[in-house]
Amino acid sequence: MKLFGKAAVICAMACLAAGCGEPGAVRKGREFLEMGDLSRALAQLERAVSDNPRNAAAHFLLARAYCLCDSSALAVKEYSLLSQLDRQMADDTLLRQKVSLYLGLEPYPSVRLTEARGNDAFPCISGDGKRIAFSSKRDGNTELYVMTDGGEDQRRLTSNRAVDYGPSFSPDGLRLLFVSDRDGSDEIYLYDLSSGKERRLTYSKSDDWLPCFSPDGQELFWVSDRSGRYAVWRMPLAPGSPKEENSSRVLFEDRAGEVAYFGLCSGRLMVQKECKNQSFLLSVNISDGRVDEIAIPSFRSGIPTIALPDGGSIAYVSTCDGNDEIYLYQPDKKRSVRLTNNVSEDFVFGFSPDGQKMLYDSDRGGDRDVYLMRLDQLITRDQLMSRITKL
Repeated sequence: MKLFGKAAVICAMACLAAGCGEPGAVRKGREFLEMGDLSRALAQLERAVSDNPRNAAAHFLLARAYCLCDSSALAVKEYSLLSQLDRQMADDTLLRQKVSLYLGLEPYPSVRLTEARGNDAFPCISGDGKRIAFSSKRDGNTELYVMTDGGEDQRRLTSNRAVDYGPSFSPDGLRLLFVSDRDGSDEIYLYDLSSGKERRLTYSKSDDWLPCFSPDGQELFWVSDRSGRYAVWRMPLAPGSPKEENSSRVLFEDRAGEVAYFGLCSGRLMVQKECKNQSFLLSVNISDGRVDEIAIPSFRSGIPTIALPDGGSIAYVSTCDGNDEIYLYQPDKKRSVRLTNNVSEDFVFGFSPDGQKMLYDSDRGGDRDVYLMRLDQLITRDQLMSRITKL
């Protein structure tokens, strides 16, 4: 998803509009901005705006500079001035994302999918994006439920006195993996959505959790501490003995740390490793075990880090702004965009196949509920100006 692409286009338009007669301060400010030298860029652009208060290009670049250094009040002021001078420049993606947050808004709208009493959490979305599975305590005990991607037809799947949670769809959408403590410890089970039949897959005195299917749907991947440290394990899903596992073995283990969370991205594991009170994000090749570290801002360990379907951006949770919020990091830009802006806890759990909807759960409504954020509907310039005029 090209969340930042439009900014470059508009920036180029601003430069073209200025033409050969672009004032020296504007030109130098733009150059410093492109170099990432924000202090010098600000000095030049503030001078340019002072020299010519009607220069839209100068206001545009200055607003971007204030946003990039998170000078919130000055960014809002510059954005307001820019909107009056050049509405097209004020449509810049980065400006709208940042200014919305400074105004206490979220840059993208969300749809609340569940509203039942009792926590609705741990959602997952099917490969075709048409169904969402989640766990809920709405009937007095934590069970698995399924619904459409619009929140309709919510129905209960499991019925057990134990806790059933953490569902994960098979690639074909016909089966669910989940975790349950119905037999004493957390174990992994398989649920057939057509027949409603359940099958226990893991047998261990250790806790087994975070189940997911291999990309071809033929194996189970999960996290367990059965080897003495938390590692990612694998086993085939072929029919076997109903009372024992099918040849389980380690898929990824780090001798210097432990696995806190993992997921799949383009046929690779995306693993959170904890080591000496530090957290690292790793990319692990499933076929040969090759490991590469992923450079990403500080994130909440043990909480999902989810790659978009195209692999171009990574959603993560961080408390860098005071509480659990969801951010989207684009590695090639080395820049994050904050997506949620709420005093509640927001945890990301997946994306629609086209990357246009983000699945998350939040307690912003009191109980935990399941939400979808529409990443194809960025807040408009007029919505921002309406809020600014009310301040």
